[in-house]
Amino acid sequence: MESCGSALNTALSQAELVRRALEQAQQVLSTPSLEDLAREVGERVGQPWLPTENPNIFVAFPVSVHFARERIRIDRKIFRSQRPSAIAEAIKRARGGKSKETDPQAVLQLIWKAARIAAGYLRKCVEQLPNSISVAARDVFEVLHLNNSDYTEVEFTRHLYLLDRSPINNVDGYRLIFSASTGTRSGRCYRIRDERGEEHIYYLLEFERL
Repeated sequence: MESCGSALNTALSQAELVRRALEQAQQVLSTPSLEDLAREVGERVGQPWLPTENPNIFVAFPVSVHFARERIRIDRKIFRSQRPSAIAEAIKRARGGKSKETDPQAVLQLIWKAARIAAGYLRKCVEQLPNSISVAARDVFEVLHLNNSDYTEVEFTRHLYLLDRSPINNVDGYRLIFSASTGTRSGRCYRIRDERGEEHIYYLLEFERL
């Protein structure tokens, strides 16, 4: 009897393992790919839904959306649901809210400070600065990334595009101007396509005194 009971317990344990394996396999098969998930979320969110150089990161302007298997990151917030409708609603709420990530004035201050550091002007007061300051976008990004290792090139490109679209371009008596003319061939530039398919290229950040 003990032998039969032991064999029965072993069989039940094996059956439970098989059941769990089947459930996991079914869950994997029923889970959409990241590409399909991003496409469906994009359809629900609507334009602008902008692709980036990373196939799993999109800009639902002005917020960024990073798709991963275990979680979705909307700007800095982690969202663990894999339901397209729930993700789309979270993105829409983020669009309607205000944060430093989407506030043009806050982003402009961030870029301006990093540009001054990259140009070697951080310790000079505004009155001592030259009338024109030109800094490669790559150098500005490296300053920001050094200060925050989680700050990515995708986020930097999104911030540049945010400022490019915004009428807010004046900071401390300087006006921000974008230039891509001399750096596109070198590859040291940042690119993003808008909802019309037009490519925006950022290589040089210029600050002109007003």
